[in-house]
Amino acid sequence: MIVEERDEKLEHVRLMLDMVMMAHTSTGKERTLKEWDFVLNEAGFARYEVRDIDDVQCVIIAYLSSMEVGLA
Repeated sequence: MIVEERDEKLEHVRLMLDMVMMAHTSTGKERTLKEWDFVLNEAGFARYEVRDIDDVQCVIIAYLSSMEVGLA
């Protein structure tokens, strides 16, 4: 996910992962938080959390609405 302020100690690793994504997908895209908000809401998730794990990537935890959980 695109984050404005990040620790630069892992910048080279982040750039390498960007290159891997470009090489292995034809439609891969790094998204902003606003873009993830749109995607997750359109997919029907009731809420989500973005957790910074002090690594190259963040973790997104998405929760179904209570109505959707009952259908599963």
